[in-house]
Parts: sequence; structure tokens; C-alpha cells
Amino acid sequence: MRFFLVRHGQTQANIDGVFCGKTDLSLTQTGINQAQQIADSLKNITFRSIHCSEMKRAIQTAQIISPSSILSLPKINSDYRLNELDFGAWELCHHADIAKEDPLAWSHWLADWQNGCPTGGESFKHFAERVEEYTEVLRSSIATANYLIVAHQGVLGLLLVKLLQLPTEAMWSFPFQQGTYSIVDNHAGVITLNVFNSQMEYCSKDEYDSQLID
Repeated sequence: MRFFLVRHGQTQANIDGVFCGKTDLSLTQTGINQAQQIADSLKNITFRSIHCSEMKRAIQTAQIISPSSILSLPKINSDYRLNELDFGAWELCHHADIAKEDPLAWSHWLADWQNGCPTGGESFKHFAERVEEYTEVLRSSIATANYLIVAHQGVLGLLLVKLLQLPTEAMWSFPFQQGTYSIVDNHAGVITLNVFNSQMEYCSKDEYDSQLID
């Protein structure tokens, strides 16, 4: 099984540098262009299954990469487990403003984010549990096929480290860039990260391997 991991395209929240989880924003024109860039890179891929979060920004990105208007393409499946963390009262707020307006909760978050919870939002523990549940579905997959997953930075970072069996804090070591794709292979439960943040036109694994040798 080969998983193509894609972060949704740019939104206004990305431009503003604010927290955005449950807020259902659309892509900016730049975000649309980023999704089209990925579509061009993956134009020769046949996806057996396409999954994304329930957020508009992820659905739009998936639709651009694999247009639902083409009847031969698989249905795009939205899954709540791929939703970004719900930041509650911190939604669309900059971290500097949160530090001023909600200092106690913010300090608790910085000190122990794995056991923390944004004010009125979702605990990281609950977030991690649902992403890990989805990860186990991927880990148990045995079919030989291409699988597209469009989600959010937090989700993809956590999903990747859980697949690779790395510590949770390692999720911040994998900044998924918008307008790129990453590839993870599952060979009978052996998970490998083959490509990270690529904009190249997709080629076969053998071609990737030959490029790595030179």
C-alpha cells in the first residue's frame, strides 16, 4: 500500500498566522494554485481510495487533485478522524494574543501540550486517540494500491510519527508544506517514508531509488 499524504492548500488563517482547527475556511487563490500543482505532479496516479478531513479546505484540495466530475475516479471520503485539533476559544487567534488574554491556559499548554487543552477546545489526548485509530487502519492495510490522504499539519505530523513508531513530540520535525506531497509505503506492516514535501512529477519507486543512488 502506498499512501500519498497532502496538506490542504493555503487559507487566510495561514496568511494571518492564527490557530485554525474547526473553523471551516475555504482555500485562497494561492491555495487553489497549490492544489493544482499537486494535481499536475500526480496526474499519472490512479488512486484506489481518497480520504480527507471534513473541513472545506481539505475537501477542496482533494477535489482539485482528483476531480469528482471524472466518473472513473473514486469517491472522496470525509473522515472526522482526519480533522485538525479543535482550538476552541483560540480559533483564529494569534499565539501572542492568547498569551495576553488567556495566560494561565497558554502557559499550561506550553508546559505540557500532550496533556493540555485549548480553552473550550479539544484535548490533545482526544485528538491523538482519533488520529491513532485512523493510523491503525492504515497500518493494517495489505492491498497493493495508491491511497490519497488530504488533511492538516497537526494530523499529518501525528499520523506520520505513529506510522513510523516515533515519539509523539517528533511530529513537529515533519513540517508538511502546502503545495507538495509525501509518500509512505506499507509493505506487510513495514513502514517507510520514501518522499517528503515533493513537487516533482510522480515517478515509480524504482525511478526514485535510482535518483537516490546518484
